[in-house]
Amino acid sequence: MHTVLVYVRHLGCSTAFPRTTSALWHRGMPQRHTCVATGETILGSSVSKHRAINTPLDAQNRKLPLRGFAHVDAMRAGAVMLVVLSHAGLTAVPGGSGVTIFFVISGFIITHLLLRELEKTNSFDIRGFYLRRALKIFPPLLVIVILPSLIYGLFKSLNWVDVAGQLLFFFNWMYIDSDVSVLPGTIVVWSLSIEEQFYLAVAFFWFLMVRGHRPVMGLRVLAWANIVYSVLARAVLYFSGATSDRIYFGTDTRSEAIAIGVLVALWFRSRRLRSHESAGAHADIARRKEFLGKDAILWSALALYLASLVIRDELFRETLRYSMQAVAAALVIMWGLVGADGPLGRSLNRIMKLQLVQLLGLASYSIYLVHLIVIRALEPVTTGLPEPVTVVLGVILGTGVGILAWWGIEEPVVRWRQRQKTKNAATTALNPNA
Repeated sequence: MHTVLVYVRHLGCSTAFPRTTSALWHRGMPQRHTCVATGETILGSSVSKHRAINTPLDAQNRKLPLRGFAHVDAMRAGAVMLVVLSHAGLTAVPGGSGVTIFFVISGFIITHLLLRELEKTNSFDIRGFYLRRALKIFPPLLVIVILPSLIYGLFKSLNWVDVAGQLLFFFNWMYIDSDVSVLPGTIVVWSLSIEEQFYLAVAFFWFLMVRGHRPVMGLRVLAWANIVYSVLARAVLYFSGATSDRIYFGTDTRSEAIAIGVLVALWFRSRRLRSHESAGAHADIARRKEFLGKDAILWSALALYLASLVIRDELFRETLRYSMQAVAAALVIMWGLVGADGPLGRSLNRIMKLQLVQLLGLASYSIYLVHLIVIRALEPVTTGLPEPVTVVLGVILGTGVGILAWWGIEEPVVRWRQRQKTKNAATTALNPNA
């Protein structure tokens, strides 16, 4: 019996929460599947039923919107909970590493979409790219951060340049000296600023590269150049006496993790193309033996991650710490794309596909934006309470409000986008020459 390792366009197939997604998939098709919601063909590679992480069977069992890679959503869940736990008062939890994991995931997902678009259209719709980013980023940002800041500013003093930085994605540069005046709890927007600055630049360069002869190679060179530059920039800044905040919050010093995610997407593309060129038993045997699906990859990723936390040397923490965490996250993404092959991998796979884990992953953006606002708002109430109580309240309420924000803000936008896509597809079908 075979299942299919599915890769799905992020935000491509969706249903209204909490309806099941089983109707999205045709059955009995071992090599190709069609997303009914979008009409998009989803290719797959035959792998052992124990190894596939994203499968049609999983889709039938899920009660949450099927959007992409299950293990990536699980990584999002883990990353956001690292941040939430740290901000809730568990200072021993490495919340900063959660941000690095987010960077790698973001680089992978966005690049995967760009490469899929190139394969389908041999072009890049830069206006569509920015529109999709705006529809993803701005609704929660406006409702959770900007509008409350405007209301808060009626009663308290705010630095409106700092608030503008949150809206226009240059806040990380304002926050380098940690001297900002914004709505309490909204400082987390600094990482969003780095991501959006990176994508503004990448989209521009990709727009130019797709008009050349080897855009994929150009993107690979750009990603490696960014990695090398970020590592060197951190070292130079450290030896020149720069503050830890300058290294931690700088776009030039932190975009390395996003570029590593870009390289993972490029690797995945190459792997897909190779697998489609070969077929039959030989291809299946080769995939069964692929090392990246082994438990050793998970152990290696864990070792890198733990080493990045245990090593306390200042030079290491300001330079290679971020690289090791990013590589660890990249290894887990690659492991999940190949498929779990080993007792540890299969156990982790089951955990990753739990409904609660997937829910946290899907709602991670809204949770990230709102959790610290909730924690700060609770401080007058929790002052004087035992620390475990304040931590539990902060985690539960911060996460819960984030899930509600995802359901009430992000999901309606996704459903609206899906309706527009379906309407446009129907119009094109009726008027192909329009």
